[in-house]
Amino acid sequence: MFRLGFLTSCFLFAAPAFAHPHIFVETKLGLIYAKDGSLNAIRVSWTYDEFYSLLIFEDRQLDPDYNGELTSEELAVLDGFDLNWVDGFEGDLYLDGAKLGSPVPDGIKIEANRIVTSHIRPIIGSFDNTKPAVISAYDPTYYTAYEINADIVIEGTQDCSVQLEKADIAAATDLLEEMLFAMPASDAEEYFPEVGRAFSDRVIIKCASS
Repeated sequence: MFRLGFLTSCFLFAAPAFAHPHIFVETKLGLIYAKDGSLNAIRVSWTYDEFYSLLIFEDRQLDPDYNGELTSEELAVLDGFDLNWVDGFEGDLYLDGAKLGSPVPDGIKIEANRIVTSHIRPIIGSFDNTKPAVISAYDPTYYTAYEINADIVIEGTQDCSVQLEKADIAAATDLLEEMLFAMPASDAEEYFPEVGRAFSDRVIIKCASS
């Protein structure tokens, strides 16, 4: 996902360390439907792990009393810190059969020492509402691990069924190990296989119009 120079420089590790991610994000999704039943946008909430949140506080020189709480002024400074995306970055969110637009900020807060941000991804063009909405959240490089919260919110329509398919971590880990062992040692020290999709949860939403 996005990179902060300070944080990136902190993680200089050997190839075996690549076997696990370094940032953990709980992802909550909300599907926003228009009055005509068409899918308009996806609301995305990211809850960062406590350690990463602490690193962000330190990088931005926030929370000097280390109580895990920020003033409104400090929150304003932090707001949007994870939305400065480089060209080509997909937001680590994928909707089958559609392209998502740039993020629209939707708030930030601190809960139990963890940063929680929210943004909205509008759908570019039209989405075929006769088909289920299939959504995945993953970082292709698996630097960041996303876990989708089972509480999927549907806004603007009813009669929808939601199915959350959890990633097969054991199978994904086997795939990662196979790919790493197949790489020359010189490459393994510099490159990491793009296996994030294999570690991805998947959500399937079927509404009355689907």
